[in-house]
Amino acid sequence: MYYDDVVRVEKLDDYRVRFVTKRPYFLALSVCGTIPLIPKHVFDDGSDFNNHPAGRNPVGTGPYRFLEWKTNKRVVLVRNENYWAKKPVIRRIEFKIITDDTIALQVLKKGELDFASIRPIQWVKQTGSQRFNEQFNKFKYLLPGFNYIGWNGKSPYFSDKRVRQAMTLMIDRKKLLEKINFGLGRVVESPFFVGSDQYNGNLKSHPYDPARARELLSQAGWKDSDNDGFLDKGGIKFSFTFLYPAASKFSERLAPILKEDLKKIGIAMTIERMEWAAFLEKIEKKNFDATALGWSTGFEDDPYQLWHSSQAFESRGSNFVSFTNKEADQLIEQARVEFDKKKRNALYARFQEILYDEQPYTFLFTNDSLVAVAKRFQNVKVHAVGLDTLEWEL
Repeated sequence: MYYDDVVRVEKLDDYRVRFVTKRPYFLALSVCGTIPLIPKHVFDDGSDFNNHPAGRNPVGTGPYRFLEWKTNKRVVLVRNENYWAKKPVIRRIEFKIITDDTIALQVLKKGELDFASIRPIQWVKQTGSQRFNEQFNKFKYLLPGFNYIGWNGKSPYFSDKRVRQAMTLMIDRKKLLEKINFGLGRVVESPFFVGSDQYNGNLKSHPYDPARARELLSQAGWKDSDNDGFLDKGGIKFSFTFLYPAASKFSERLAPILKEDLKKIGIAMTIERMEWAAFLEKIEKKNFDATALGWSTGFEDDPYQLWHSSQAFESRGSNFVSFTNKEADQLIEQARVEFDKKKRNALYARFQEILYDEQPYTFLFTNDSLVAVAKRFQNVKVHAVGLDTLEWEL
């Protein structure tokens, strides 16, 4: 999708290329300029690209060069002594492959790792000892991305925006953040990175308000007409299925909390857990009521892929909640060709107001990135984009 408008690529000389596109696009430079370089002298030998031996022995021009890859054990890099810029102080980096978070923390505590990501429960309950604090520094920072609950607009339960608004008001997101992530994160109201100037900070956070949720549901026609404790409309009980992938620990913790909260208002929720392939098939076919997932986004983002109506009708479009809004489409399209940042952000501010009103997602929170770094490293700084190991010194 991001390369659809590229007409051709022209080689200018040994060091420059020109991308020619059908129309301007404010992210064209970052999209085209970050295409990985593939060394012709290595790969152009008649071998199948996907099975080429160089795939296991990569080459590049960065500050480190590849040394070793032991499957499921480690990847080793060594400093590139011919690097064109300032060479890093650290001469060798070894990435150990540890798939279990609990084991990874144990290895870290033994001093066999210098750096590791840690989970919220580990941050709060398992890394606060005097011994740990003598060995490691802990850092946290926000990165672009968010968790959400998606309400399928094609579902008979969630086609009315008043119902979607009510669902958001029935979810105590602050309490949820505390229960699931020990408060390590930030509740958000839109898909843009909360730490960027794209994010509309004027949007008031949706409160936890069950009383207002009941009013909205009643306005949408959902009432307990037979006094059985559950809402109904036109003879149909408000009973939907919450679908989530088996590998999602977040959804596994979220689902029972959500079910219990919605039961209080008269909504029955069935939980369905599926393996990823089967789950993805249902999502792509829009054959679900609600789900919970997360998106990783950019520091400067284009919402086209997630929110433009065209992406709701493509079989693999990322707008799987079937959100369609003519004004939103126009704003997204205008913003893509607007190179004045202030004007573009003004378009996005209005776009976020539409999402805020329509509530195709209940936006939950952006999680804190949590890491521990051995104290033997100096000059470890937290930047807007996280940590930069090229700065570290011993």
